[in-house]
Amino acid sequence: MVNTGAVQTGYTDNGQGGESAVPGTFNQGLQVEVHNDRVVLKARDFATHTWLKQITVPLATPM
Repeated sequence: MVNTGAVQTGYTDNGQGGESAVPGTFNQGLQVEVHNDRVVLKARDFATHTWLKQITVPLATPM
């Protein structure tokens, strides 16, 4: 399941069971590519123009 397409405010563990906002420029999102035999999810940091992670999910039944 993909939870959200883009996030402008990031949060991190504050060490006390809660969260703290990540300081500085933060703008991340997902690119979803749907192919005949697989779905590719790519995490992108738009602030630094870098790819963070990519996951390929094979489809059991081609579309």
